[in-house]
Amino acid sequence: MGITGTLKGVILAANPGESDAAGWYPGTGMLQPMANVSMIERILDAYERAGVTETLIAAGKDTREAASICGSGARWNMVLTCHDQPEARSPQEIMKEVAAFAGEAAFLATHGAVLLNAEAYLRAVQLYDDDGLHGIRLWERTGETSGDAHGSDGGDGIYLLAPDVCDVMEESGSTGERACSFRSILDTLASQGDRVLTLEPEDQSYDTSTPENFLESNERLLGSAARDAEPLEIMADNFSSPNLVLRPPVAINDTAELERCRIGPGVCIGPGVRIGHGAAIEHSVIMEGADIGDGASISRAIIGKNASIANRSVIHGRKDRVTVVCPISP
Repeated sequence: MGITGTLKGVILAANPGESDAAGWYPGTGMLQPMANVSMIERILDAYERAGVTETLIAAGKDTREAASICGSGARWNMVLTCHDQPEARSPQEIMKEVAAFAGEAAFLATHGAVLLNAEAYLRAVQLYDDDGLHGIRLWERTGETSGDAHGSDGGDGIYLLAPDVCDVMEESGSTGERACSFRSILDTLASQGDRVLTLEPEDQSYDTSTPENFLESNERLLGSAARDAEPLEIMADNFSSPNLVLRPPVAINDTAELERCRIGPGVCIGPGVRIGHGAAIEHSVIMEGADIGDGASISRAIIGKNASIANRSVIHGRKDRVTVVCPISP
């Protein structure tokens, strides 16, 4: 039957904790560039396609920067409400806030820095039947999780939730007796015999949970975009050498400065990056402001924001063990 009336959106991101041994901060995932567009912008793109008209963003300490990136929401024809969170809050407080925001509307909820193709969200909306249906699971992370500030089970997921789920969230926020995450709330409802659907995504998810997932997601997004895009044209106003060699798919910000070098396949180059003479880069992400020295060779790597790579450096990771050069925080 589909959704009639208002459809809202909720985006919750884990508060970042300690980095792992490689310097990877998964909690900053909402701001990480996915094929040179931040994850949160890509989620809002998908929400717009699905018909969301208003979205709550509660992205921990990154909420303020997310708000500066996304603005009022006019780009997506929706209203954005950004709840700044300078200090960590309990799962109960967060769920109570979500319930107050959603009110009497069905809502799409993203918990964690994860994205599906826009068609998956639209398919869930088209399948929605408000006659006794409490929710649809579009995607959930399986296996071991590290835990976060938004749920006792630490599970990332993407959901479409009926308005009456807000009653359960308010109860959780008031009593603390029920586990406070979308996953656990739907598990409880399903165990009581309430209707909860689980969809099998037709495509893999895109996420930033590990360096390997992040790099692989970037490359798949690049490949998808390349099928629909015009061939990349290197313009004179981005200071690129005429001897630049590109092997698609690649994404290069207009403000990057590239000398005579070889780029691609599977490379994203962010704003303000400088790539030196004779450098060779493949299957990698070079974040904003990084400086890559002359003759550097980089493969299967993530070069962090404002990082500096010395001349003739060799940085080669593997598909199953990506090399991360700090700082990577967006």
